[in-house]
Amino acid sequence: MDMPKGDMLDSEVNIDNVRVRLATYSHEYTCGMDGWALRCCQLAMDASDKGNYGVGALLISREGDILAEAGNQVFSVGFNSSAHAEMCVIDEFERTYPNYSSRSGLMLLTSLEPCPMCCARILAAGIGRVKYLATDKDGGMMSHCDKLPDAWKNLSELIDIQEVKDLPELSKLASDIASANISLLRKKLLGIIRP
Repeated sequence: MDMPKGDMLDSEVNIDNVRVRLATYSHEYTCGMDGWALRCCQLAMDASDKGNYGVGALLISREGDILAEAGNQVFSVGFNSSAHAEMCVIDEFERTYPNYSSRSGLMLLTSLEPCPMCCARILAAGIGRVKYLATDKDGGMMSHCDKLPDAWKNLSELIDIQEVKDLPELSKLASDIASANISLLRKKLLGIIRP
């Protein structure tokens, strides 16, 4: 019987195995969507290694250039509840390219399906495509845009939203990185917001 990801015990994710898989895949996935997906996983692993949630994100131009990248930074400097990977990428992009005119040509690639907060920010930012490697059954929102209030639902209809299904090894890797230490991170979060 498959256990829902949110109920997965940290001991079920062998972080050393995840590191080996990530290193192995770095020789297999090198360009285009494959390379970008691997980079998302590397950013997620780096975030996890720094005591944050294991999520990474890239913002890619229509021409295939990476315009911004980030891993989750919620616990990096004190506590910043908005420092999700997607939020950090959009912050960096908007600082670096304040007058970027063709946002509909942008693609946001994330290792894990964006949460409700990030979903709203993505919609408001006008990004044209969102792809995520792993579904987040417990916290993901991008696959549920049809349940948003009408104004947000209308914005979501302007975006192409897709789960990446043709890279199963990297999708599993992204899911495993996101699941690593999740119980510890939830305790850490609750210790901050409800001490």
